[in-house]
Amino acid sequence: MFDIASLLGVIDDRFLWIVAAAALAGIVRGFSGFGTAMVYVPVASALYEPKIAVVQMFIFDVVATLPLLVDAWRRCTWREIVPLLAGSALGVPVGVQLLLVVVPIVLRWMISITVLTILVIMASGWRYTRAPSRPATVAIGGVSGVFGGIAGLSGPPVILLWLGGQATALIVRANILAFFGLMSVVTGLTFWANDMFSAEIGRQALLIIPIYALAIGIGVRLFRGADERTFRFIAFAICATIALVALPLWL
Repeated sequence: MFDIASLLGVIDDRFLWIVAAAALAGIVRGFSGFGTAMVYVPVASALYEPKIAVVQMFIFDVVATLPLLVDAWRRCTWREIVPLLAGSALGVPVGVQLLLVVVPIVLRWMISITVLTILVIMASGWRYTRAPSRPATVAIGGVSGVFGGIAGLSGPPVILLWLGGQATALIVRANILAFFGLMSVVTGLTFWANDMFSAEIGRQALLIIPIYALAIGIGVRLFRGADERTFRFIAFAICATIALVALPLWL
């Protein structure tokens, strides 16, 4: 589909920075099951624009994470994932419309502040003992869909839901991976319906995929050697650092 010359034509100083961001995002994703958008989208949005950043990430993340889904679908809790997915399917189109009409600098502030707020809540150690009701779960899924449409940040609301409960790191990670895998279908169809894919974005994503996939492999190996406390601490710390660095004040 793309020749070598056209592929290499997308490489510039900005592209090298987003490749570095994608590599770090891959390690976080492989380790925790989430975090790609938290790491990648603020940086890429500052260098290009939020719309381009979100579509880039969608392409390389979907392709590179397919091997992780097989094990995740065996371990995940489907009764929790289905209502979240229903809510998210309704929220994604709303988020995409906001992405297309809101001024980019406003979206950058929204992205960074949202990431930092969710991380503060998650890192506080708060845990619930009683599972949310079905309507509440659908509503959380709806918020997740809106965030996903705006900035690829569908993860924080559902991550807060699962990390706030009593599930082990293994189950939390499997739930997150399975949810993202199914959400990618809804997100991809919404992007396509709004004509958000382009040849240049596709070329950029193709060059990022192998580096991102390798980084995911590193993250998976790190997860296998981590305990519960380490899992939570590292996931929170890395995402918090990137969210702070990527505030529009600095880039």
